[in-house]
Amino acid sequence: MTREAGTLRTDAGRGLHERTARWRAAAAALLALLCLTTPVRAQAPRDAILLIADPALSDPNFRETVVLVARYRGIAGPIGVVINRPSKVPLARALPDIPAPAALDDTLFVGGPVAAQALFYVFHAEKRPDDAIEVTPGVYLDWGGERLKELLSREKPTEGLRVYAGHSAWAPGQLEAEVARGFWKSARPEERIIFSSKPENLWSELERRARATPVRLDARSGDHRGAMP
Repeated sequence: MTREAGTLRTDAGRGLHERTARWRAAAAALLALLCLTTPVRAQAPRDAILLIADPALSDPNFRETVVLVARYRGIAGPIGVVINRPSKVPLARALPDIPAPAALDDTLFVGGPVAAQALFYVFHAEKRPDDAIEVTPGVYLDWGGERLKELLSREKPTEGLRVYAGHSAWAPGQLEAEVARGFWKSARPEERIIFSSKPENLWSELERRARATPVRLDARSGDHRGAMP
């Protein structure tokens, strides 16, 4: 019995060691992915990821969230928006100064706990705009007021557009520590996910599929190659 108990303790210790090693590897890979050495305005799509909250993450700001995360010059840590929390506030009410508010039939999303009074947005564009973060081919993250006005003045103002109140941000090293503790899974951003017609279902779908298929990050290139749902 002593031998069996010792074996059980050894197996448990080995399992803990393996989990810790995986978490550390994930943190290192995420650090390589997000910590860029060159300016990231109009950056390459591989420099953005989706973070999927683990069920163990109890922080109400991020519980059961899917966060689109990128890096921006002049900001010390990663920055992003929660893409699966639509609010009950119509865009027309949130943007009373925009002409033709009746055309704004979408709702405002809750982008995160930081700068809740500021508007961030993700939009589709055929041509790469200046001074915006490309998060996946043809899709960009921005927070400039003039560009948002231009987008909302189109014939179909909310087509290929999501507007968020506030954003999500982490201090240097904070997100890597959370990944090391197993609080986040990751996936490659895709336009169909970002502009999902049922954003309230995204977390459960992505979290379930992330559990079923391990995610692999290439720390050398910063390219995310995890299996996609």
